[in-house]
Amino acid sequence: MCDTERRAEHPDAMSTVGAVLHLTGTVPDLADLRDHVAACLSGLPCLTHVLSGDGPKAHWVSATPDMERHIVAVQVGREPQSLDAAVRGLLREPLPEGAPAWRMVLLHGHVTDGFALLYLAHHAVQDGGNLVAVTEGLFGSSLLPDQSAVARGVPRAPRPRPGQILRSTATLLRHFRKHGLWKAPSQPLSSRRHLLLTQVPTAWLRTAARTGRASTNDVYLAALAHAIAEWAGSGWPRAADIPIPVMVPVNLRTADEVAAPGNRLFLTGVALPGGNMPFARRLALTRAATAALRSAQHKAVLRTALARLPHWALQRLVAMSTDPGRLTVCASSFVLRHRLRYGDAVVNRVDPLICCPPGVPAAVAMCVYEDVASACFRIDEALPDAEGLPARWRQALEEMAAPSQ
Repeated sequence: MCDTERRAEHPDAMSTVGAVLHLTGTVPDLADLRDHVAACLSGLPCLTHVLSGDGPKAHWVSATPDMERHIVAVQVGREPQSLDAAVRGLLREPLPEGAPAWRMVLLHGHVTDGFALLYLAHHAVQDGGNLVAVTEGLFGSSLLPDQSAVARGVPRAPRPRPGQILRSTATLLRHFRKHGLWKAPSQPLSSRRHLLLTQVPTAWLRTAARTGRASTNDVYLAALAHAIAEWAGSGWPRAADIPIPVMVPVNLRTADEVAAPGNRLFLTGVALPGGNMPFARRLALTRAATAALRSAQHKAVLRTALARLPHWALQRLVAMSTDPGRLTVCASSFVLRHRLRYGDAVVNRVDPLICCPPGVPAAVAMCVYEDVASACFRIDEALPDAEGLPARWRQALEEMAAPSQ
């Protein structure tokens, strides 16, 4: 991730991820917030470590964050877009150097009855599982590690069967071919990114999932496939009427790794249904395409590969996966299953923030929290009219959840 980031020609393509927590209540004292986070550090090693060295000699080193440097406050204007503009600007700022790569910003002034907490981290140090662990650890009730949503569905002691190893390998190779879908000499990609947030009722996802006998993640991906296919007809004809390659991160964290630093995920490819088709058929095809992602045995194979591959083999795998001919849309999602609060202030919405590295045309992340599912779209500005993708995704979800006529 650090090597990829060095190729970025604009700070929009930096490898910074995070979340915006919207709270209703009194703006907290900054010193109290710093003390609160400091008191939680012992249970969140992803906040207290830096990566030292390169290659096979790389290792995690303990480092104490400076609360005055890592946690700051910013007053935001009352204009409707002031908060979004502040978040966009802070995303472009480099994270602390020589220290744990994260930052928290108390944003206030944009509303009369609340505030927002912006949490940012470098993706090389923290993945989506870390974001959940930090959010739950700082603002949730006390949870045992195996109660965290991060560890759901991941076996504690993976022991893949030989037959499963063969099936998983075949699945990975099938989706690892070069496609060159986003390499158009006449329309080269850039490092400038749209940052677009949109929200839908969680009920839309659950209703469509129940009707289609699918997971809410399948519904999310099917709606994304519909949005891309609909846009591609005029915006990117190369992607029209063909299966849409998408990279999905598979969480491989076990209960004892919930808050450990680093990435415990495997980016795996799925071919989502493209072209024009009824929503029911698109969801059914999406459910079939993502079957391996739900398999505990498949996850065991992926985890074994990350843990046991020699460094040269893992390095080769990473180099191949970041080849421009294989890069494509990335789509992730996570669920916050516990009520969040800070003092008397209650979190009423969580907006995820995803990064979109150079060569990736778009990256989408969805966070489901209580009654609201919020999605972050980071889209290459070089893609014509692609800023309409969030609205297309939202419209698709609304139609998928509508009662059958």
